[in-house]
Amino acid sequence: MNQEQFKGSWDQLKGALKKKWGKLTDDDLLQIEGDQDRFNGTIQKRYGHTKEEVSKWADRWYAKWSGWYEGYEESKPAS
Repeated sequence: MNQEQFKGSWDQLKGALKKKWGKLTDDDLLQIEGDQDRFNGTIQKRYGHTKEEVSKWADRWYAKWSGWYEGYEESKPAS
């Protein structure tokens, strides 16, 4: 997902972010406000994930949300 796509889907993305990363505060979301670099930095700071991990999650979310990757499902541990 590029910056334009990130910003364009921001309103829908906020809910998914709070669900995935519960440590994000409303202030964090206000500061990020659709900026992908700020998002990556905030998640890295709070959770210690790499930029690549955060970007991969965002790309998968966008693919699922936009409908161009209908077969995508979150990886689930084997039972």
